[in-house]
Amino acid sequence: MVVFISLIFIIAGVMGWLFPSLSWHMKHGWAADGNSGPSDNYIRFSRFGAVIVLGWGIYILITGDLGKHSS
Repeated sequence: MVVFISLIFIIAGVMGWLFPSLSWHMKHGWAADGNSGPSDNYIRFSRFGAVIVLGWGIYILITGDLGKHSS
């Protein structure tokens, strides 16, 4: 289960890095009339978030830690 969850995060991180405007088009693109797109800051922050998600996925894959600690 840990490997599956980590792969989901890794795939999401890679997709976010390679296609940062995809989320903008899915969320706002339908409302725009086709002449607009995401700003440079949106692209930058989307890639930053993708790196964090990718790093988290790699961390989970390496350590197997999903944050469940028993007392």
